[in-house]
Amino acid sequence: MIAMAVGLGLIAAVSALFAATSSGRAELSRTGRMFENGRYAQELLAEDLKLAGYYGELPLLVYGTTFPDPCTVDPAALGWQAAPPATVPPALVGYREGDAIPACIADRLAGTDVIVVRRVATATAPIGTIPAGTAYLQTSRCADDVPPFALATSAAALPLRGIGCDAIADPRRFVVRIYYVARCNVCSRDTTPTLKRIELIGGQLVVTPLVESIENLRFDYGFDVDADGVPDRYLRGRSGVAGAPDDDWGNVVAARVHVLVRTAEIPTGTLDDSVHRLGLSGELGPFNDGWKRTVFAAAVRLTNPAGRRE
Repeated sequence: MIAMAVGLGLIAAVSALFAATSSGRAELSRTGRMFENGRYAQELLAEDLKLAGYYGELPLLVYGTTFPDPCTVDPAALGWQAAPPATVPPALVGYREGDAIPACIADRLAGTDVIVVRRVATATAPIGTIPAGTAYLQTSRCADDVPPFALATSAAALPLRGIGCDAIADPRRFVVRIYYVARCNVCSRDTTPTLKRIELIGGQLVVTPLVESIENLRFDYGFDVDADGVPDRYLRGRSGVAGAPDDDWGNVVAARVHVLVRTAEIPTGTLDDSVHRLGLSGELGPFNDGWKRTVFAAAVRLTNPAGRRE
């Protein structure tokens, strides 16, 4: 009887230890996934922002800026006008949590920011291989070509030449991407907040879920007010002062990204009574609920708009 009692005690102790270890391992796994999701979302946004405003060899300082609807799929309305006065679209445009947002966003989570990034692909495409219906930007390297750039969806409408003026220049795909936090991943099945991207692909807007459990997204924008390529003032958006340098998205040369991420499942015994700082937009929380959260932040220099001003 004594041996049986001792044995049962040992079994109970081992079982309790196993249960505690399993629970700790599960909690560590949930926290690890949360950090992976937050870091990936931060790096994904930062990498695209670094390329914002990359328009190949085009000398953009000589062109004006226009602000097309980010939801348009019409090539003629994408913001490129080669005829004088020539204009190009801005590298980025931001929408604060309280602003009216682009009409093509149907599932944005309230209280979150939206950002539109424009650029071209880093690699050119052979002129004979571009698919019909996809917008490509072609830049001339031949002094005899007028105008010096063209945006079109077919090879026949891209006649500009490269160096030496003896061959057609290879174009680059024009990229328009809208990043936002959706209130769901698959809205008919869940309510998981998700970082999503709307991208112009093949003449259509394609929505892609990127990272689950991203609960908020905020941006601060660095405006260059003296045209030296260095951010002089960080704001949540345009200043609203007509004619001021900090009221023009074309003068943004840096951005600070703030990503609030939570665990995919509610951990046992957790109460989020923390305050989370998201840059100039202030603090969020305490939420006083069961989710575990953390904030990832990154400062990004917009290499192309900033570099052209130095």
